[in-house]
Amino acid sequence: MSRRSQSEEQSKKLLPIVCEVFSELGYRRTTTAELASRCDVRENILYRLWPDKKAMFLAAIDDIFRSRTEVWNEILADRPAPEQAIERIIEYESHHQGEHGFYRIVFTALTETDDDDIRVALVAMYKGFHKLVCRQVEAGRGSGDLESRLPTEVAAWGLVGLATVSNIIRELKLLPPRQRERMFASVAKCLVGEIS
Repeated sequence: MSRRSQSEEQSKKLLPIVCEVFSELGYRRTTTAELASRCDVRENILYRLWPDKKAMFLAAIDDIFRSRTEVWNEILADRPAPEQAIERIIEYESHHQGEHGFYRIVFTALTETDDDDIRVALVAMYKGFHKLVCRQVEAGRGSGDLESRLPTEVAAWGLVGLATVSNIIRELKLLPPRQRERMFASVAKCLVGEIS
């Protein structure tokens, strides 16, 4: 096995732990010593995989999108009808949205947008989510009353915003879990509009 593939394998193995630490401590309070300790490796091992703490944080931001895409692909693996696909995603997200706390990485990153690299990573992540959601919304809508529903791009941004609000509600315990889940599902269905 080549050194590059070993490094890729090791970074893939350690990245969930890195995400967990950034999620728990934020960007500024996280040290590479803490990351190494939690990953059960020496700091120099982390520096072989990523050049610095910021690179580790950027990898965590990228991993949020990658891991969510993988989950959605698993949910849709049996190729349900388009309207069932968006319904499945809404159902899944209403129950599991934010459960790993990785939204805290995004919230932390939003406080670091004066850093161009972090800003670029966040923009890429949000645009990636928007594109992914647009495809599902467009595919899941019927050909009913087009005048009465939001344009796909707007509905998709609404769903991305809904996920953010749902995470704030989770973090601050503004609603009990079941009520938050019902709120998410109801508002998501309204944003999507008529499903075929």
